[in-house]
Amino acid sequence: MEKTARDEVQEFLEKHVKMVLSINEGGGPPNSSLMHYAADRSLYVHFGTKRSFGKYKALTKDPNVSFVVVEESLDPLRVVSGRGIACELSGGEAEIALLLFKTENHSKWYMEHAVDLVLFKIKPTSLRWLDATSGELKTIDLDLAAVC
Repeated sequence: MEKTARDEVQEFLEKHVKMVLSINEGGGPPNSSLMHYAADRSLYVHFGTKRSFGKYKALTKDPNVSFVVVEESLDPLRVVSGRGIACELSGGEAEIALLLFKTENHSKWYMEHAVDLVLFKIKPTSLRWLDATSGELKTIDLDLAAVC
């Protein structure tokens, strides 16, 4: 059975651990940060920050974000680019997200034990899959009605 674009995106997001996250800080240009993440089966992207960071304050004012996950190689041939709404998680949802993070992202994550750690889930409003492994660039916009 041939993989769908959604399957390819899911596999790609699960294989990688870092994204560039862009947020709006109000009045100026967007702010971008390299962030660790973990993706779940619904293609929601989870990340953490600290309440004391400017990122947290900005996200509480404007939860609209964009993100990019790039294949880590000299010539990246595959990219996932997305936009969405970052929702703060609490209680059981935050515990599940932290467990997902620990099992899916095996990088050294320096904030895990921060007392003011806050976990977010990006609910995608758009996802684009770019794949040039065949030698030609293939661009697919995923149907998010089937994702969310």
